Amino acid sequence: MMIFSKKKIIIFIICALFATENVFSSERALISKIRFSGNNEALRVIIDSNNLIKHEISAFTNPSRIVVDLYNVKFSKDFSFPQATGVIKGIRYADFNANTSRIVFDLNESPNVKNVKVLKPSAGSIRRLSFDIISNKQTSTIKNKKVNKNYKLRKTIIIDPGHGGKDPGTSYPKVVSEKDIVLRFARILKKHLSRNNNYRIFLTREDDSFVSLSDRVSFAKSKNADLFISIHADASSSSNTKGLSVYTLSDKGLDKEAEKLAAIENSYAMVGTSYSGNYLRNARNPSDFVKYQRKLIDNRFKSTKFASTLTSRVKSKTPLLNNPLRSAGFAVLKSDEFPSVLVELGFVTNEYDRKNLRSGNWLQSISSQFVNAINEYFK
Repeated sequence: MMIFSKKKIIIFIICALFATENVFSSERALISKIRFSGNNEALRVIIDSNNLIKHEISAFTNPSRIVVDLYNVKFSKDFSFPQATGVIKGIRYADFNANTSRIVFDLNESPNVKNVKVLKPSAGSIRRLSFDIISNKQTSTIKNKKVNKNYKLRKTIIIDPGHGGKDPGTSYPKVVSEKDIVLRFARILKKHLSRNNNYRIFLTREDDSFVSLSDRVSFAKSKNADLFISIHADASSSSNTKGLSVYTLSDKGLDKEAEKLAAIENSYAMVGTSYSGNYLRNARNPSDFVKYQRKLIDNRFKSTKFASTLTSRVKSKTPLLNNPLRSAGFAVLKSDEFPSVLVELGFVTNEYDRKNLRSGNWLQSISSQFVNAINEYFK
């Protein structure tokens, strides 16, 4: 009787293994159609398939384009691409690798992707992946009508935990490391912000990995960042120096003490690399120079506004450094495409700050004030 039972168990296990294999060995999803709807100011791209599609949608500039990567798909025999229209001036396709099909939508203006959705079928078997490409004219109209006050458009926030991997940042030996503190805080802040459906939140690094300064900025650009917050911890030759501070981009020599700190921070991650953001020195003609200068000035104003809001919020929960609103030439602040700040949470060389930086309760409390400041900024 026992032998018979063992045989049944073995047969059951074999059947279970076959069943499991069938569940996870899905066929390629069949793409039957890509179509457009809407008008020149807001164009919706709709991709029809017979199954859920694993996908990734990214926006790039120079040249302006939207890249759609579709994983494990194939195209129907009668499939054809629609004719370019509106903000889309051309469509390209290629097999990026054995499992990835890449579709590139070339645009005649800067990319602005919103409302990415996967719709389940209400009837039949057709599923739809859709996203909207918003024209700059439509965006300007929305801003003029102050619809943003009601959060009609989701805001993209990039949280940048400084350092990582081979770049440890500053540290207090055998007690605390900057790269670990800032990653822990960034994860907490992302979790808090993600509770608000009006925000899209991305980290420039999700683990203890090295990310160059230029890649951090490029990542923010690819996500069409509305706000970039770089998180760091400070150090000082004086153990009495403590407090949180917020930095924005400076004019050359505007703040000598801050410039020294910026030089140290930049040197951590720029050894053997060169930063290639949209500096004014890269402008190719006078009109480019004026364009970049205006965008840079506008975003510096917005950055200063957010920095002021943030310090006003956090000062009730933690000490601030003397003159907490500072400016310096940090590399990650030198993009003209979005407002950006660099926050020094505190000093690892100060006992009071060090205890706070290691305290989960303190990190949660400060994160809540960041959320309040961000909500206020986007009102």
